[in-house]
Amino acid sequence: MVKIKCILFDIGGVLVDWHMSWITAEVSKRFDINENMLISAFDKHLPKLDSGKIDESNFWNNIGIDTDSDLLKNNKESLWNTYFRKNAIPNHDVKKLSMDLKENGFDIGIISNIEKITHTVVEDWDMLSHFKHKFMSYQIGFSKPDPRIYEHVIQKLPYTEDELLFIDDKLPNVESAKNSGMSSIHFINLENLKSSLNEFEVVI
Repeated sequence: MVKIKCILFDIGGVLVDWHMSWITAEVSKRFDINENMLISAFDKHLPKLDSGKIDESNFWNNIGIDTDSDLLKNNKESLWNTYFRKNAIPNHDVKKLSMDLKENGFDIGIISNIEKITHTVVEDWDMLSHFKHKFMSYQIGFSKPDPRIYEHVIQKLPYTEDELLFIDDKLPNVESAKNSGMSSIHFINLENLKSSLNEFEVVI
């Protein structure tokens, strides 16, 4: 087994307890939009927001058009800021684990599907300052599970792909990283993560 040298973490669902359903439920209720219709529009436009092709204002405007909601089309508030701050919970146990890995000599970094507002919130919580490498989808122009985001990461880091280990809570992202040559762990909870790291001979 090739020795792992760099460990890369996802943010939402790993470093931060966050589920997309939390924001769709809030927006559905507030703007009186059928939640299934909202989720469909959300899934359609989120990759464009995450990859930096549109900004938050355009994102909500597009969803307002798709759901026939004049209220949402005319919304000027940063709903990501409002509802991410309200519902997301920093996972300090995973943060500590990542800091322990750094202390033990591993290079650590981030690969996240994220837009600018949410990135700012997570930085405000001081969840990312100890990470050396930060690959944010909105800055790169690609979002997971698009293989191009992993190709970008591999090109930018001073390691071979088999020296990289990626941790994500979504299976399609884990599988795409594996297909790019990285080792990957499907994050379920902290204890499962520790066990999986041990299988890769990663000492915490």
